[in-house]
Amino acid sequence: MSRRFEHRLHRELAASRPPRSADAERRAWAVVRAAHAARSPVRTGRGRMRLALVAVGAVVAAALALTPAGAKMGGWIDDVVSPAPKVTHSSLSSLSALPAPGRLLVMADGSAWVVSDDVAQRQLGAFSDATWSPNGLFVAGARGHELVALDPQGTERWTRPAAGRVSVPRWSPDGYRIAYRSGSELRVVWGNDARDWRIARGVGDAPPAWKPLAEPAEQVLAFAAGARVRIVAVDGGRVLGQTPAGPPAREIWWAEGGRRLLTVTEHSVRVHGPGGALLRVVELPAGATVTGSALAPGGRRLALISRRGSVSRLLVMRLGRAAPPRSRLSTDGALDGVTWSIDGSVLAVGVPAADQWWFVPPQGAVGVESVKRIRKAFAGGHEPRRGEFPRLVGWCRPEPADRSTSGQPPCSLGSAP
Repeated sequence: MSRRFEHRLHRELAASRPPRSADAERRAWAVVRAAHAARSPVRTGRGRMRLALVAVGAVVAAALALTPAGAKMGGWIDDVVSPAPKVTHSSLSSLSALPAPGRLLVMADGSAWVVSDDVAQRQLGAFSDATWSPNGLFVAGARGHELVALDPQGTERWTRPAAGRVSVPRWSPDGYRIAYRSGSELRVVWGNDARDWRIARGVGDAPPAWKPLAEPAEQVLAFAAGARVRIVAVDGGRVLGQTPAGPPAREIWWAEGGRRLLTVTEHSVRVHGPGGALLRVVELPAGATVTGSALAPGGRRLALISRRGSVSRLLVMRLGRAAPPRSRLSTDGALDGVTWSIDGSVLAVGVPAADQWWFVPPQGAVGVESVKRIRKAFAGGHEPRRGEFPRLVGWCRPEPADRSTSGQPPCSLGSAP
């Protein structure tokens, strides 16, 4: 290829424009103009100060990246030094489908709701908490001093009264038992409501966690008991193990098919063996607090919401690796209620201050999809309240007649309130 031809090709490529570029430019200008019109006015002096602070922050981040301390912190600050992901905005009513297969279970405005794959919404009734059955055929709901089993259409199958206020129901992996808290007691009931018995008194606030089925299929439950997490065989009441004393568990997860037990505390993730022996501790940076977590289908990745000051971050921790959790995004204000899609391709998280849900890829540079006006979508036709933000409780496979997700885990659970 001659040098003259190379120069000509370079000039033509530089001058070329992508298809429909004029339309794209007009749309971009409309977005920028609207954002400029909606911004709060700032004084010039303060604006210069902000730019100076941003510049200083960039220099500090670059310096950290070149030091041993920076290398250690890199997993926590990568979203600061990397370009922010592109955000696509829409409303729930304007979506044609969820960004991954399945149905969402949502707690909003004092009720449980199901959002289908085609984004159709169904209000199940007044509940303070709810959870999917493992196959998605049923829902267990907490309503005052009652545990209720119902189908995703809202038809109640049975109701069991309890002595204390019912909370954190969790369905066993075989679908035949439900663990729940009645006041400070942990109880288990058969799925057909034929039998109910107490597992322990004085349990902690963390939701109980069922161990994935193994051979032989023994129903095993882990739950918070003071400064420890106890592991029991529910049918016979046999204690199988417990963790060493440590910080109170906020959430408990069985990972890697039951080979690891995770206890998520206020400032760390503690990794245990199946009998409770402590294997390692992953500490969050000083001043950071865990406000939610969710285990990915397959049990090899853990999503964490951490907050430090006014900044919240969505982190992804790969289990079995010594590397710290990797930050996927950060934002001012709280993040609330995180859950995984059943194929593991998307993390859904609530952003109350923006009145949005964000659908976030757990890795890579793919953009974030933002769904706005969430409170209004679950207000049942009424004026939305400024109370509890609609919380993502879990993501389950599509209707049972749809076999497009064959071989995938049936449901994933979201973070506890």
